[in-house]
Amino acid sequence: MKKSLAYIVMIIAVLILTACKGNDKETNFIPTQAPEYIDEDDYLDIEDDPVDDFDEPVETPDEDEPVYVGETTTKYVKLSTYGAILNVRSSPTTDEDNVVGFLVHTEAIDVISIEGEWAKILYKDEIRYVSADYLVDVVPPYISPPM
Repeated sequence: MKKSLAYIVMIIAVLILTACKGNDKETNFIPTQAPEYIDEDDYLDIEDDPVDDFDEPVETPDEDEPVYVGETTTKYVKLSTYGAILNVRSSPTTDEDNVVGFLVHTEAIDVISIEGEWAKILYKDEIRYVSADYLVDVVPPYISPPM
């Protein structure tokens, strides 16, 4: 009987030690940086003058207002070379300094209008221009990479 009691005590001790192994870490915790504290001296100096209610409102530039273009037509970029890009321009000229982005083969774009060889498009919520020669009405076939 003493042996069975000793076995039971050993089993209980093993169970207790196993339970206290230390793997009880919180798994849902996401560590973050401590916030930076700013001294009151670091704040911007603001004049103590009261706001004059009769001041004229300051007009904001047109760039901050959203662009409303009406109805657009979806077209797709069709390039002839694997890895080629189509430059997106701020004005309908081929000057290198007016490139503001690029499009890739099969990319869908919203065309506002086509005037001559330039297409006026909506690109990142702004009116931009691309060469109309590279736009088609249906998705073009995939271009295989060179061997």
